[in-house]
Amino acid sequence: MAHILIVDDLPMHLEYLTEELQNVGFKVSTAADGEACLQKITKKKPDLLLLDYAMPGMDGLAVLKIIRAEEAYAGIPVILLTARKDVEDRVEGLDAGADDYITKPFHIGEVVARIRSHLWIQELRQTVVDREKRISLIQGVGQTLVTLSNHINNSTQSISGLAQLAQNEVNNAELHRQLVSVCLRQTDRIRVVLDGLHQMGEQMDLKTVDYAGTPDAMLEITELEEKLKMINSKHEERGR
Repeated sequence: MAHILIVDDLPMHLEYLTEELQNVGFKVSTAADGEACLQKITKKKPDLLLLDYAMPGMDGLAVLKIIRAEEAYAGIPVILLTARKDVEDRVEGLDAGADDYITKPFHIGEVVARIRSHLWIQELRQTVVDREKRISLIQGVGQTLVTLSNHINNSTQSISGLAQLAQNEVNNAELHRQLVSVCLRQTDRIRVVLDGLHQMGEQMDLKTVDYAGTPDAMLEITELEEKLKMINSKHEERGR
């Protein structure tokens, strides 16, 4: 339910517009002057502002300029209501940032139609903004995935290269010790990368899927890691 804030110094106008807009399904709040309007906007930002141009004290034009100067409220659609019919007055209001202009006396059907039109435009704008944010996020994720992929590739190449050397020199204890050390160090780096991917998935609210490999394969990897840790621990004790 869209929230409309009506600002007018005449109680009868506030009562009439409130009743009519509530009848067509809008949530309505009111303010009798510019200062009260700004206070209400600060407490709860409305979806649209129906703003009387001529009010004692701070008039609608002054309120509009303040709203448009504040980043948090600059995007609120504003329809000015006024008895002024001069083109210059309309231009002044539109130049100050009003989205639309309705002259008094008005037909409530026109007011409702224009409110719905600007709410629809605002919704489209928000859709575009959300889509741009999503595209930016996807681009960022893509760049991150490339970086993480390079880290994993470098780690696996280090393990693979040293493993091939060790395979050709089965009696070279020092080379095998280096292989164990490299495996442990690089698998830790890979685990950090995978943790980063997991956190990224949580931030994007992505669903996880079951591991596509076999349970036996996962068990072999776990056992291999434990064996590598034990071998490395023994070498460290001998070195002492």
